[in-house]
Amino acid sequence: MNSFTRCENGVIADTAAYNRLQYADTASVLLLSDTHGAVDAVRWILAAFSEECQACLFAGDGAQDIMTVVREAAAGKLTIPPVIIMAQGNCDCQLYPPVFTDSENQKPFGLPVYQQKMIAGQQILLAHGHLHHVELDGRKLSMTAENLGCTIAVYGHTHIQSIEGFGGVTAVNPGSPLRPRGKSYGGFAILSINNTKKTPNRTAAETDAGIAGADGTLGGKCGELKLYTLTKKNTGAFSAAVHAVYPIYGHR
Repeated sequence: MNSFTRCENGVIADTAAYNRLQYADTASVLLLSDTHGAVDAVRWILAAFSEECQACLFAGDGAQDIMTVVREAAAGKLTIPPVIIMAQGNCDCQLYPPVFTDSENQKPFGLPVYQQKMIAGQQILLAHGHLHHVELDGRKLSMTAENLGCTIAVYGHTHIQSIEGFGGVTAVNPGSPLRPRGKSYGGFAILSINNTKKTPNRTAAETDAGIAGADGTLGGKCGELKLYTLTKKNTGAFSAAVHAVYPIYGHR
């Protein structure tokens, strides 16, 4: 059972877990986007990775799916990651009724078009991406992220899993669980982050493979990204498997 004691625009969380997340030595973050009514898939994914992941970043288009499962978790029906952070997609509303009905959380629940959060020492930009024309590429979103001091940008909208490097930013799209487009797998992603302020500087090999920072320098490896494919069987049961793993590099 989850205890959600923090409920503000785009954030539903256990307050203590939310505060720990910013400066944690390490963090595993579930990346979801474009669920479009697939509540069963959202429920399975959030529950299946509730122990492994300390947070979930949702990049829009299906916010109501997330809130439905959050309410179920608060009622003790399942356990999900203790921190849920969401951005508004082009198919989401800007404002929703209160997520919970208790006296402390009866304010309408708003969704910002983007969120900037620090997780394990890394600044992350979360946005759906439609306002940054990500259907072309992630360059404009990455420029916004870089201007905000972020090293990672998480987005959706295209329903295509991808990872790209632009300047000092790694742009990640976890895809859509059940509505993939093109040749993309249907699925999600898990981002594992190491707090580089608490770990040694990069190795020579990491320097060679790293992404140039905004000042032209290279950051050390700060984690990895696992892309998952989600399978729904004829019985309605779900399963997931990793199909690709990528290193993530941040600023020094």
